[in-house]
Amino acid sequence: MAVILFDIDGTLIDSTNQMTEAIHLAMADMPHLEKPSKDRVRASYGLAGSAFWEKAIPDASEEDIRLIRQKRHHHLEQTMKDQEVLFEGVRELLRTLTEQGHIVSTASNCGVHYMNLVLDSQAIRPFFTSPKCLGSVNGKQKADILAAHRAEFGDVEYLMVGDRSSDIEAARIADMPVAICRFGFGTMDEWELADHQLEQPLDVLKFV
Repeated sequence: MAVILFDIDGTLIDSTNQMTEAIHLAMADMPHLEKPSKDRVRASYGLAGSAFWEKAIPDASEEDIRLIRQKRHHHLEQTMKDQEVLFEGVRELLRTLTEQGHIVSTASNCGVHYMNLVLDSQAIRPFFTSPKCLGSVNGKQKADILAAHRAEFGDVEYLMVGDRSSDIEAARIADMPVAICRFGFGTMDEWELADHQLEQPLDVLKFV
């Protein structure tokens, strides 16, 4: 039995279109700010908390970001509704891992609202045992999420699956092997730092 920890964006899903639309809607009454492109939003995934917004909307003030985040919650629920954003093969992978007796969980730098929205809108919550995110563990870095899993599940085999350097850094701190998704949002320089590289979601099965 192993504990498989999945990042969310760029690993399980690509919600770039929905996220970008939700942010644009949240900024509808902010003509003083330039709306971020899809590429900028995608490049911001993987960053924790305020770092995401500083990269996505660099000219926004703290108050601007507070208002955008507040409004985005509602708009994202609408843009994600009835939308399939899972990468092809993810649902089959999650089903296979749980059928094999592995524990599947999340380790994302997102907030609780977003994590729950993804699990419920994509109908994948039943596959996950004790899903966690930076918000749910009140952490400062992704390694805190991995530490929370180790505290819960103990000294067993772990595998971190992600797509950005933040996933690799967290796994190194937690002394866990890490597999990187080449189909995600990272770069070749980031991928080369991982223990394993995945061309498609089902490749995870090779390393468990």
